[in-house]
Amino acid sequence: MHEALSEPAPSRRRSALDWIEFVGNKLPEPALLFALLAAFVVALSAVGSALDWQVQPVKPTVTMVATSAADGSVAQTPKLDAKGRPVVELVDSGAPIRPQSLLTADGIYWMLSSALRNFAQMPALPLIFTAMLGIGLAEKFGFFSALMRALALLTPRRLLTPAVVLIGATSSIASDAGYIILPPLAAALFLAMGRHPVAGMAAAFAGVAGGFGAGFFPNGSDGVLTGFAQDAARVIDPGYTVSILHNYFFKVASAFTVMLGGWFVTDRIIEPRLRRQHPDDMQSTGDGTAQRMALALRERRALRGALAAMFAGIALLAALIFVPGMPLNGDGQPTLPNGRVLTQQAVSLVPAGVELEEGTTVLAKEPMQIVADGAPRLAESPGPRWSHVIVPMIFMLFLLPGVVFGVLNGALRNQQDLADALNHGIRSIVPVLVMLFFLAQFVAYMGYSGLDRMLAYAGGTLLFDADLPIPLLIVAFVLVVVFGDFAMSGMLSKFGVLAPIFIPMFMIVGMSPELTTAAYRIGDSVVNIVTPLNSYLLIILAVFQKYRPKAGLGTLIALMVPYSIALGLIWTALLVVWYFTGAPLGPESPLEYVPAA
Repeated sequence: MHEALSEPAPSRRRSALDWIEFVGNKLPEPALLFALLAAFVVALSAVGSALDWQVQPVKPTVTMVATSAADGSVAQTPKLDAKGRPVVELVDSGAPIRPQSLLTADGIYWMLSSALRNFAQMPALPLIFTAMLGIGLAEKFGFFSALMRALALLTPRRLLTPAVVLIGATSSIASDAGYIILPPLAAALFLAMGRHPVAGMAAAFAGVAGGFGAGFFPNGSDGVLTGFAQDAARVIDPGYTVSILHNYFFKVASAFTVMLGGWFVTDRIIEPRLRRQHPDDMQSTGDGTAQRMALALRERRALRGALAAMFAGIALLAALIFVPGMPLNGDGQPTLPNGRVLTQQAVSLVPAGVELEEGTTVLAKEPMQIVADGAPRLAESPGPRWSHVIVPMIFMLFLLPGVVFGVLNGALRNQQDLADALNHGIRSIVPVLVMLFFLAQFVAYMGYSGLDRMLAYAGGTLLFDADLPIPLLIVAFVLVVVFGDFAMSGMLSKFGVLAPIFIPMFMIVGMSPELTTAAYRIGDSVVNIVTPLNSYLLIILAVFQKYRPKAGLGTLIALMVPYSIALGLIWTALLVVWYFTGAPLGPESPLEYVPAA
């Protein structure tokens, strides 16, 4: 590897890559990064309090006009713009916000006493835990590996490239398993079919990394993004809810977009160039990976049984949802014994000294006023019953085929094997849990200090006054995420930083949290292919070096740059076109945020 890195290369490219890698290596790990950000918020709250910073809160309000009815009565109706949409204006809402210092006796006490509560109340925790139990079990017993190999081997030669890219784009359901399984298998399959193995590896890597925000199934990351987006949205609208399927329609369309883009780049750009410049790579046979791609008799039998179990589970769920009288049919909400409905008190934290509306019940005054600002509301909003059990459904749909595959394949022999497989999924998210603990403190400190609302209102007002069209905001945010990816690794950690800032800002100018999240998926995914901060890049490099021993990290990044550029352009174009169609991004997931009249 050192020899490969010393090969001549254009100095500008090498210096740029070295600079990116140098800066990336100097950044702390995500958990430490959020700890430092939390410390920064503590210091900033003290400075802001001492300097008496203040920001005027504003509220997006639909402009109402008086209209006369046929009977002569006058009614207030929303004023519409030239496109028939309600006209929204910003009106002052309450007293100016001032930062609440965390470096006071009350602030320090609150930080210490709330640390566990901040972590336990992270919305992402139950979502990611439950989903990863089933997904991790299926991965541990080899269900995903066998399924990927079977799909690749059944694909006609002329459709090999799009199949590899599409499988890669949907492999995020298996967490990061696609990075490890698919690139070496694709390289071996391309070689076995007389095609360039490096092209197969590149296509698979582009599908897995570039399509991480796409796919046909919800995954653990969707749950985390949902929690972050909902928390950020409630800075502006305390009752706003985000579904775990908030980008589902767009994710499905994105999977095909990534497939088409990866297919074009591989067959028209990458493979022809590889055949011209490195024909000797095709003489390598590696270590017999191609022979090991075939499924053994027991694996084939296990896969058939697992798929039958999965389809039976899907049929059962469909019956539970669509057959009248079944548990998941119709609307409703979680109930307790005697028909009682699970409710929660609507509460909010208000810095001491802020004037409260008459009649507000103050539950506590130190270190913050915790106020009950309304009647109790349902813990789960009324709606389709199935929408309240999406995560348990994901758990069951992967638990069932995973167990069947394990039993038929011999991997599941006793209860200890079952427990180990369940633990496997949770072990894979331990780094995420560590990050979530410090992220929870960062988010809570922002809320206590009031800096989150101050930043959202100040930035949102500037954006509103600039009157930028939403398509331009989409492109701008994608670029923000792209450049941010060269400074901070991890889809979830970056969103944890960006969501509390940009989602409230964009809501003020009418851009929904769901649309902001869709733009984030694009920016994060397309740069995963080339950023040196992607820890799986070294795994892909090891596959690369089987066919070209002198290849280095810069060689790999240069190989993948065309994918990053092409996917970034066509995927962003898809979202902009999607916006103009007005189609929802997912079930009950609008493109625009319109405040209640």
